[in-house]
Amino acid sequence: MSIAIYGAGSIGSLFAGRMAYTGHNISVIGRTPHIDEINKFGLRIIENGNEFISHFPAKADFQPEVISPEAVLVTTKAYDNKNVAKTLKGQISPEVPIFIIQNGIGNENAFKQSLPENSIFRAITTEAAELIHPGIVKHVAFGKTTFGIIAGKENGFGSLIQSMLRKSGFDTKRTQSMEVKIWHKLLTNATICPLGALLHVPNGRILEKSSIGKIFDAILQEGLAVAKYHLPDEDLSTTKDFILQVIEKTKDNKCSMLQDIERGRRTEIDYLNGYIADESQRLGLKAPVNSAIADLVRHLERYPLK
Repeated sequence: MSIAIYGAGSIGSLFAGRMAYTGHNISVIGRTPHIDEINKFGLRIIENGNEFISHFPAKADFQPEVISPEAVLVTTKAYDNKNVAKTLKGQISPEVPIFIIQNGIGNENAFKQSLPENSIFRAITTEAAELIHPGIVKHVAFGKTTFGIIAGKENGFGSLIQSMLRKSGFDTKRTQSMEVKIWHKLLTNATICPLGALLHVPNGRILEKSSIGKIFDAILQEGLAVAKYHLPDEDLSTTKDFILQVIEKTKDNKCSMLQDIERGRRTEIDYLNGYIADESQRLGLKAPVNSAIADLVRHLERYPLK
């Protein structure tokens, strides 16, 4: 099966590199400096102290006459979804499934609107990766990728992509409860990412000071209040323990938000703490800490550290 991976950041590159290395027909769409290096030298993947090079075609824009995918994996930032969906509209057939691996909630809406006949899958992953240089990605920590269908018919793609991902070394699970998994990932990212970005430290250092721990707890409690509204029948009591486990597993990793700040790029804060703040207001709840955190990260986007 020919798969186009739209978004060659750290996670998109990791999935592309591992899948191509294990023999799958992969192509990617990404930023020019990175894809130039991939086309010249291949993608260098560093993991567990070892290195390997994976080769696959990379483009700066979507060219269906060249790529002609049978499935599209979307690994861009959530704020790019409208543009990606508009680009794919009329360029792929209704039989091509869309498989979204992203942070945030409601990411699929842009694709539902532009590609109403295509099957849409959502996936969340706890794989940790860092794009340390154009053409080089470091696999910082192994995790789990969970996915489920949220629109259209599965048509066997779920089983196929699960088999492909497992063959490529990814711990992969299908679920009928994607909304719960998405909320777990949202709360995880909303607590870890902005603190890592604002403190400019890897994940394992964000809770070194007790004062930051109190902010961490406040972010989580405000987020849980919104989550409980959307998931009234779910037990979310172990959410903090889950997040602390993620921090430990990825203690040496710079979160994606910190990587974005360091590169002078826009973050996904509007889809994390910004979403919690906005949704809290809509529901008549209060989320002053998430609102303040979102504003601080937006300020850091405009005036990054030198």
